[in-house]
This record gives sequence, structure tokens and C-alpha cells, in this order.
Amino acid sequence: MAVRLLAFRLTSASHQYRFLTREGFHNKSAAVKDHHVVLSNVLAELSRRQLPSGGWAALRSSAQTSLEPTCLATLAMGSEDSDAELRAQDFLHRVQNPNGSWPAFSGDDEDGVWVTSLAVIALRDVVSAIPARLRGVGWLLECVGRESTWLWKWKFRTVDRRVRFDPDKFGWPWIPDTVSWVVPTAFAILALSQLPCSCGCLEDIPIRVDHGIEMLIDRACPGGGWNAGNGVVYGSALPSRFWH
Repeated sequence: MAVRLLAFRLTSASHQYRFLTREGFHNKSAAVKDHHVVLSNVLAELSRRQLPSGGWAALRSSAQTSLEPTCLATLAMGSEDSDAELRAQDFLHRVQNPNGSWPAFSGDDEDGVWVTSLAVIALRDVVSAIPARLRGVGWLLECVGRESTWLWKWKFRTVDRRVRFDPDKFGWPWIPDTVSWVVPTAFAILALSQLPCSCGCLEDIPIRVDHGIEMLIDRACPGGGWNAGNGVVYGSALPSRFWH
């Protein structure tokens, strides 16, 4: 496992990722400051598009508040404590489901979906949101891909062989009681990895993160990168649809 995870570690020779190093980050930050007018215009546009509820819609023409664009817009605003950001944080607090998850959009059912990971990430710097984040983390720890159960493991090993993957390596689904997919698993790993500790009720975080990483490695396309789910279907290798 340790050897395989080396593929996820950045090295000084990885020029494509130098912006993630401290030096590269400062260089990028300086570039952003030089273009502060553009940044200000973008933030102003986000504020103009914010709905009265405090969230954002997936489409400019829509009045339906959606959690994915709301979380992404909140992250884009950073930690400026602006009125728009505070309204967005309040919205995320209000729409959290009783089970700790977040819905796909305002008014959706209360089972929760994959955007719970995005909400946990978007609220990471908000002290008052710590209880809400912990409830969200608790939901993420309980949410598993359906292939993790013995019946579905048997199914994929004996009957349903149209796709090639190891059902022992599972992550997170888009919605509960479905199989694991690449995008929700990637975001769940990011959300759980931002927790400062894995003590008490969070002790299962390292195990779930490791399982999620194993699942992503197992589902990678033979040519590199990832598709939405499996890398091989009906015996044919699928092309990558996501950034490596």
C-alpha cells in the first residue's frame, strides 16, 4: 500500500504541480494580487448572482438554490467575512439534514447526497460550524458504496462481470445505497483529510480514507486518469475523462 501511495505524493521534480509547493504558491498569490481588479470583479459577480436564500443556483436563469454551486462559490470567496459569504454560511447551516448530511438542493429529501463532502470543506474555517461539520463527517463515515456488502461483493465476483474492479475496494456513492463513484469518493477523501485529528468517534477516518484511495487506484483507466466509475467495461478500456 505504501508503495502505491507514492504516486500521490508530490516531488520537486513534478513541474506540473510546482504551484502546490510553498514557493509556487507565493508566486501564484503574487500573480493574483497583480490582477486584484479581475478578482474583485469575479467576487462582485458572485455576490450579484447570490440568491435571497444565501445560496447560488446551478444555472443563471434558475431560482432553485443548489448545494454544489453554493459550496464552490463559498470556497471561491475565501475567508473575507463579507456579507455574501456570511449569508452563504448561514444558508449551509440552515439546510443541513437532521442526519448530518446535506441535500443536493434546497427542499430535497433528507437522506443526503455526495455534496455533504463539499459542505464540510466549504465550512472548514468557520468556528461556529464545527458541530455541523462533525455531524457531516459522521454521515460520511457511515455512507459506503453498496459493493462493500457481502451480497454485492458476491454479485460482482460471480454474476455481474461486465465491469472490472475489486469490490473489496470501495469508496462513496453519489447517493446512499448505490455503488461507489470516482468524484464523490475524491471529495470525501479531501473532506475527511482536512480534519485535524482522528480521535474518539473519528477513529475510522484513516481506514475510510485508505479504502477510498485504494478504490481510486483500482478504478483508474489503463491509460491513466479516471473515468466516472470503472476503467474497464465489457472488456474495453475506457478513456480518461478527468484530470490525472
